[in-house]
Amino acid sequence: MNHRKTFVILFFVVTSILRVTPAVCADAANQTPVLAVFSVRDFGAKGDGKTMDTESIAKAIRAANEAGGGRVLFEPGVYVSGTFELLSNVTLDLQSGAVIQGSKNLADYGSTEEFGFGHTYGVDSTGEGPKIGIIIARNVENVAIVGRGAIDGSGDVFFDFTKPHYLMDFDPKYIRNGNDFMNAVLRTDDGPVQMKPEGRPGTMIICTNCRNVLIRDVTLENAPNWTVHFNNTERGVVTGIHIWNNLLLPNNDGFDCFGCKDVHFSDCDIHAGDDDFAILNSMDITVSNCSLTSRSSGIRVEATRYSTFENLVIHANRGIGIYERGIGVTDHLLFSGIAIETHLLTGHWWGKGEPIYIVASKPTGSGESGQVRDITFSNISGEAENSIVLYGSPEADIRGVSFDNVKFKIRMTRKEVSEAVGGNFDLRWTATDLSNAVFKHDVAGLYGRYVDGLKIRDLTIEWGAEKPAYFSSGIECEDFKRLEIDGFEGRQASDSSKGAAILLRRGSGVSIRNSKAAAGTNIFLSVENVGGEHLFSGNDLANANVAFKGNTDGFVSFANYLPKRH
Repeated sequence: MNHRKTFVILFFVVTSILRVTPAVCADAANQTPVLAVFSVRDFGAKGDGKTMDTESIAKAIRAANEAGGGRVLFEPGVYVSGTFELLSNVTLDLQSGAVIQGSKNLADYGSTEEFGFGHTYGVDSTGEGPKIGIIIARNVENVAIVGRGAIDGSGDVFFDFTKPHYLMDFDPKYIRNGNDFMNAVLRTDDGPVQMKPEGRPGTMIICTNCRNVLIRDVTLENAPNWTVHFNNTERGVVTGIHIWNNLLLPNNDGFDCFGCKDVHFSDCDIHAGDDDFAILNSMDITVSNCSLTSRSSGIRVEATRYSTFENLVIHANRGIGIYERGIGVTDHLLFSGIAIETHLLTGHWWGKGEPIYIVASKPTGSGESGQVRDITFSNISGEAENSIVLYGSPEADIRGVSFDNVKFKIRMTRKEVSEAVGGNFDLRWTATDLSNAVFKHDVAGLYGRYVDGLKIRDLTIEWGAEKPAYFSSGIECEDFKRLEIDGFEGRQASDSSKGAAILLRRGSGVSIRNSKAAAGTNIFLSVENVGGEHLFSGNDLANANVAFKGNTDGFVSFANYLPKRH
């Protein structure tokens, strides 16, 4: 018998079987699973930028799922698609040069009702409007989207860039700037612009009721709505993602994370018209090593616990926003190692240049709802156009917030925008009525109201060269309890008598230690109706014209360096 001929025949039989059988194999050396590959082109996809490839993509995903799992491959090309589902144990692999491009025809997208979504934010919604977007994974596990390719939502197609998007969710009579404010809202240069009458697709990628999700390395761009929504999802990892959305479009958030647990984001860069991260009713979330650009909040958090945010760069309208409307508890959050730059904007964006913003409104429920507790900000610096704002309420104070090694310069960047919209607090979303939605308010370096147990350590407030009339004190606190200031350096904004380095009203329990009046300080400490026990020690007031204003008889004062004029 010809053994050589027999060997050759067996070799070709075996290799032919391996080529046509889509099964999960293993590397003989280390037993590492190797996913079978299902190219979407083998299922009819053209990738020519013209043909609708939705059904071909869906067929490849179903085949991989039915085989027990596999890698659905997108080779270089532009694959036009409407809505398709991602199934368990399937990885979408977008090679460099591969683009899944959202269809420009709304009829190609599924409806929210079809996939079981409603329109109540944080409860059953996903994005804005009646449609969903390109990819939806529901009730699945072990899914991934990876590769150096891109997913393009075709968002610009669905908007009219000549018209402003706005709502009258404020009353101009409470705002500092009169008609100038409304004129600024109607401008389109900073966005947001108006959606076309026919509507837009919904969230580009949705994972709802999922477990073990991975998104890695892909570029997500031009989303017409929210970019990625994790809803009731556990054990998620998102790393190395690039989100490049049009900053003029409303509601094109980067990542929305609702009702999630053990989800981790790292090494991403995100450019979004709306919030880069919106995290609600979640737990054990981490965000690290990311650069964020937003026309709304870089980080938005609500009713979320035990989560950390570190090593971030934020350029935004509002840097970090913690919102509590009385629907849950927000506690044990750590923000560390963050550089923040904020700007005032025209248009109907929420926020007025606050670098850090915590607002708690009157609870709507009972028990512990509406609480903000134990929040730490450490090693944070930057420049901003509004106060660090902590704004509680009599029914829902803000308790146990700490600032450690925080430094900000409060400055004006565009005079015409400052004159049109500056000098206001913006409490929309937590406001109880239009009178406190957007309203006139002076800008301190740090402003706190209804705060209990606020601890400030090593805070520095500087002021820019140009100082609008509404810039005021370095620190201003009202209706407070148990305030500790240790190592503050600053002064009032203006060289005039307006404001003070530290201005306190209607509070009890104060400790001010190891602090320094910056050059040009007029009054270092001004107090009105402050009771309880007070400590004032180790402070350097040499640069102040006046050490104290108001009744400071209750302060125990020692080892202070007082002004020569004292």
